Amino acid sequence: MALVIRPRRDEDIPALAAALVRVHAQDGYPVEGVADPEGWLRHDRELQSWTAVEDSKPMGQITLTRAVPADDAAGAWQKHTGDSIDHLAIPVRLFVDPDHRGSGAGRLLMETAVDFARSRGLAVAFDVMLKDRAAIRLYERLGFAPIAEISHHYGDGNTEAAAVYAIQ
Repeated sequence: MALVIRPRRDEDIPALAAALVRVHAQDGYPVEGVADPEGWLRHDRELQSWTAVEDSKPMGQITLTRAVPADDAAGAWQKHTGDSIDHLAIPVRLFVDPDHRGSGAGRLLMETAVDFARSRGLAVAFDVMLKDRAAIRLYERLGFAPIAEISHHYGDGNTEAAAVYAIQ
């Protein structure tokens, strides 16, 4: 069966949470850990989430969120463009189960989120940890470029070097 990208459903969450645990074990994403993977998948500023499905099995996802001033990516984008963050959407929670890497799911998920944002007149920017080289290669192939370097703060004083990417 073909790979399908569709809006995420509540019943997708358990399978996606299990996939996220596998992603974290392999890649260290998210850096904050996966103590509550189902809770991590639900975002309070969600505009829309999508699931990559193959053979009726959820195997990846992305969430598009509204930007707020506290977002590092929003601040860097606003400084870079001079535009209001009211015109910005931020994709988050993008991952694909390690068993399905190379399927094109990550690219399709990101393209779906970008198309959704653009159809609503929104620009797209986000941050990515510099350690996540495969993700950076995907974003650059899709036309995103770094606009700022930042430090991602998490946990009890931990930091991870990151970059803010925006579409050119």
